Amino acid sequence: MTPDQISSGESRPWALSCSIQVSTRTKCNGYCKFCIAATTPGASSYETALKFCSEDRLRVGLNYARNLGASHAILTSKAEPTQEDSFYLCWLVKMSRQYLPLVDMHTNGFLLTRGSKSDLLSRLTEAGLTMVTFSIASFDKDKNKNLMGLEQNTEELIAKALELGLLVRCSLVVNKSGEASGDDVLNYIYQAANLGVHMVVIREVWIPDTFMDTSNKVLIWNRENQIPISPLQDKFMAISKRTSHSYGLRLRDPLPWGTPVFTIDGYFDDPSHGINITFARCDEASVGRIFKSIVHTPDGHGYRNWDSKGDILY
Repeated sequence: MTPDQISSGESRPWALSCSIQVSTRTKCNGYCKFCIAATTPGASSYETALKFCSEDRLRVGLNYARNLGASHAILTSKAEPTQEDSFYLCWLVKMSRQYLPLVDMHTNGFLLTRGSKSDLLSRLTEAGLTMVTFSIASFDKDKNKNLMGLEQNTEELIAKALELGLLVRCSLVVNKSGEASGDDVLNYIYQAANLGVHMVVIREVWIPDTFMDTSNKVLIWNRENQIPISPLQDKFMAISKRTSHSYGLRLRDPLPWGTPVFTIDGYFDDPSHGINITFARCDEASVGRIFKSIVHTPDGHGYRNWDSKGDILY
């Protein structure tokens, strides 16, 4: 790096978002066969006294993310975040909106349509939530329940979020036991779009290099069911270049780290509706000086990724 590059700001890191781990909880209300948290280094089924984010350190993290150009905060966890106290979650959203214009929450949504948490999504929206990402393994109810270990009411979830005016995204983990082929994924996208979903992110099951627990059931399942998504991404690229039978796929400007973005417009029950499609590979936690997301944890520190406490930022 030359002095001119440094003085011009070329050495300055950039961040897209700040992922807030809402607590140290590891016990989830779902049993996803591809659970990312279960294969995160340091994951354990033994849960000690829960720790939560403190105001002082969260302000440090959000201010740091803002100064690196982040546009949004993400409420997430190593377990389902909606299990936490509703007042605390609303406080996290309000805090985030003081620093960043957008706030997302990643959730299986199971608690949002029943019982004491059925009003949580509206409360979070009032607090400043702007977007919600629902983890949905399949729109086939039996397949979805088998993969996620719970019975989601996907139509009700999506309709509720849309009624509140939220941007709605679905997260699909591609695997051999679920939506495996290009046609499967396109069918998923079309079903999501016809329900009014705005975005779909296509992910691959996570097998971290540093995770050594070879007896871990999720890791074993992931190794048996993993499908690399790079060939699928290439297939989408090829389809988008067709002059006919393109499924409406159009290639758009890539994300900052080079991942292509696709859209489909005018091919759904509502002809005015469009959907945005991206891919998320496991090796893209950070690329050079670009952080996809700064991970703020309840220990009060921020990291470049989820799998190394050595990659600490503040």
